[in-house]
Amino acid sequence: MTIIAIDLQPQCRFSCFAANDQQCVHQPESIVPELNRQARLAHKRVLVENVSNPKDTLCASLCGGVDNLLPNSFTFSRETHFTIQAEACRGKHLLKGLPSGADYDHAIEVDGEETGSACFHDTKEKHSTGLIEWLHTQQADTIILGGLATEYAVLETALHLDWYNDNWHIIVNLSACRGYTPEATLKTVSLLRQAGITVVFDTEDLPAAIAAGSTRLMSQAS
Repeated sequence: MTIIAIDLQPQCRFSCFAANDQQCVHQPESIVPELNRQARLAHKRVLVENVSNPKDTLCASLCGGVDNLLPNSFTFSRETHFTIQAEACRGKHLLKGLPSGADYDHAIEVDGEETGSACFHDTKEKHSTGLIEWLHTQQADTIILGGLATEYAVLETALHLDWYNDNWHIIVNLSACRGYTPEATLKTVSLLRQAGITVVFDTEDLPAAIAAGSTRLMSQAS
């Protein structure tokens, strides 16, 4: 049995109100301990990073003037204050407490605004990120998901993985995820369970879920 833990877009950019169409994931750093715990139950750990360019949002419009700022300018305005702060923005960086990208067993880069899934760069599913293919080469059978955001990347990735391989046991660890709103998260949990995907509250529930999935996979093979 090969267990793979996937960290989906655990990046600071999703906690920025200005960069996310005036919505943000609150306290995303709280998922870090759970991501690290679930990784200890897995044989390999995968990082999925969103490397797409910033959307045309409040953040992008205000940051557009960074190169035009005058040196040693002390004039305060909403725009100049924001752009000065933006120079130190950790946007694409990983959340504090996670391994560096080089310390993961495998890394996937998603570059596309049309889809939130870690499996494809586009909604037509023509441009693979290579994740599905890599999981096949690793002979994965149990895949544990966590990351940002619950109602987008986590949901779409879980559904794609479940669709493309009936033999994979997909587990979503809610404590290793964060959504934009509680209502959207509850709806996501319902959608995942309707699709037959296992949803657990935290890492303490994972051993039992993994064992139950292993039993199910063995019965299907016999």
